[in-house]
Amino acid sequence: MKLFCIGDSLTYGYGVSWDETWTAILSRNTGIQIQNEGVCGDTSAGMLYRLEQISLEDMGAGFVMGGSNDILLDEPAVCTRKHMQSMTTLLVKTSKPVYVGIPPLTKEESAFYGWQAAGDVRRHNQALADYRQWLLALCREKGCRAIDFYEALHCAEMQQQVSLYADGVHPNAAGYAVLAAAAMKIIIH
Repeated sequence: MKLFCIGDSLTYGYGVSWDETWTAILSRNTGIQIQNEGVCGDTSAGMLYRLEQISLEDMGAGFVMGGSNDILLDEPAVCTRKHMQSMTTLLVKTSKPVYVGIPPLTKEESAFYGWQAAGDVRRHNQALADYRQWLLALCREKGCRAIDFYEALHCAEMQQQVSLYADGVHPNAAGYAVLAAAAMKIIIH
């Protein structure tokens, strides 16, 4: 199967070597061919624009994850949701399986790395929590499969009692391995 993935730095695999990204681990462990169209810093508006320019005929399945940058940039939630709805609609029209990634929370240390102001972390995480619920409802409505990276990374950190983030926004190598396992669990079953 060929899995087409569109997203931002979380899809791209920012901060780790290519073979440590969740998409590379997924491909290596399953034999799934991945077309990774993750672009660091992209917003849902940019992803929608890119998706509209790409032929989806050859894909065996589609994956989309976005919205984290929108939230960190304080874009209106209604715009982010409209863009995600449009992207899932485009992917669903292919009549191929569609997977929607649920972005993880951010951490306090993200402010140290300049991703957001320290005073914004709690508010942004609440926005991510609300967005998660909306994405789960969108998946039910559209018949897409949710890959809940938000829950997977949070639970793994609680169980392992170690940080799975490199910079408070992006996972480290162990964190990307958790994302790969979460994706495999949904895509393979």
